[in-house]
Amino acid sequence: MKKLDQHGVRTWLRTLLSALAMLGLTAHPALAKDEIVFSTAPTQSPAVTVKLFQPLVDYLSKASGAKIVLKPAKTFLEYTNDMRAGKYDMLFDGPQFVGWRMQRLNHTVLAKLPGSIVFVVIMRDDENVSKVADLAGKKVCSFASPNLLTLGFLDLFPNPARLPIMVKATSFMDTLKCVKSKRGVAAIMRDKFWDKRTAEQKKGLHLMYTSKTPFPHRAVSITTDVDAKVREKLRAALLSDQAAKIAQPILSRFRVKRFVPATDAEYKNMGRLLKPVWGFN
Repeated sequence: MKKLDQHGVRTWLRTLLSALAMLGLTAHPALAKDEIVFSTAPTQSPAVTVKLFQPLVDYLSKASGAKIVLKPAKTFLEYTNDMRAGKYDMLFDGPQFVGWRMQRLNHTVLAKLPGSIVFVVIMRDDENVSKVADLAGKKVCSFASPNLLTLGFLDLFPNPARLPIMVKATSFMDTLKCVKSKRGVAAIMRDKFWDKRTAEQKKGLHLMYTSKTPFPHRAVSITTDVDAKVREKLRAALLSDQAAKIAQPILSRFRVKRFVPATDAEYKNMGRLLKPVWGFN
């Protein structure tokens, strides 16, 4: 074998490094990814998820030129496990998950639902509790974690050894029934829900606390492993009139008419709410 001189060695090394760089480039997910996996929080059955989201996914695929595959989760355990494992590329869910993915999985926000979310703490009149901190160790009616309102409420208790005892409710009306039936001393609900209750429904109850900082609404986030040009096409598609029309069955569930622009800054610190949830800290 011919012995290489110093110039030959340098040339050989440059060729080798260029080849390795090209291999690294072709292995980059943004280029090697032949499909984008989309999912959403399993607040309905997989069959209903497909019925609601498949038309939007099909439209986004056509508008972006990318192959997008809808992968519904059967349970929240499956959803959160697969999310943490990075098995989804694009998701539509609450700000706590969006913020966590931005911190841990290099996601960026494409679009969100309009408006913001504020929770309130409703107390029974016959309970001698005047401030939130005094609810530590007491039963409070709310949705099961990792619901945003529940996590926002628990975020008010910095000491993990002094937390309220959460009593599971399945709807806002159920939280109201829960506190009125004395299964809990207080209840967590949306401010809008409480404001619409009648005087009879509010009888024996009073508003004790309103969350200080509104949370941003649900949003669509995507991994930055997806090519930037594709991400911009998806952003434009989600904000279009056509998406508003196609996604109407989804949007109507949240009483909104369309997706609106969103920034990463709005969701930057929301991941902190998932600290008490196993697997997210």
